[in-house]
Amino acid sequence: MKPYICYKIIPEKKLVLEYFCGHLSWKDLMENKKKLALDKNYDSTFNIIDDVRDAFIVFDEEGLSKFVKLINETNKLQGKRKTAILTDTPNQLVNSELLNSRKKEVPFSLKTVSTLLTATKWVNASSSDFELIEDSLAELKNIAKNL
Repeated sequence: MKPYICYKIIPEKKLVLEYFCGHLSWKDLMENKKKLALDKNYDSTFNIIDDVRDAFIVFDEEGLSKFVKLINETNKLQGKRKTAILTDTPNQLVNSELLNSRKKEVPFSLKTVSTLLTATKWVNASSSDFELIEDSLAELKNIAKNL
């Protein structure tokens, strides 16, 4: 799968779903956050589920520092919210925890999870929203597959 990041904002649920696939760098993540911040439906207080299960992310300390700086210097990205990072491999887990190690430097709470149900609970979505979230992530994955 070629590198790709896409998102879906569900305003009525105050939720953002992001899907990541392929080999990605901090630069890719930063470009996605800039795009998200410009979206008229985005609200920085919306909780986020990041599905990185189909991604291999190449992180380094310099890239992480630039990512944290972008979050802190972009008003539209600052807001009290929860972010669940849905992982499946050791690479994804390590990179998620690398970001989590800088949690005092970012304006949101972060949790690394291994199931969509746990992610849904962490971001305070109701159990009745699980199917909507699951279907929406499948839709994002299909978009990426068909590129």
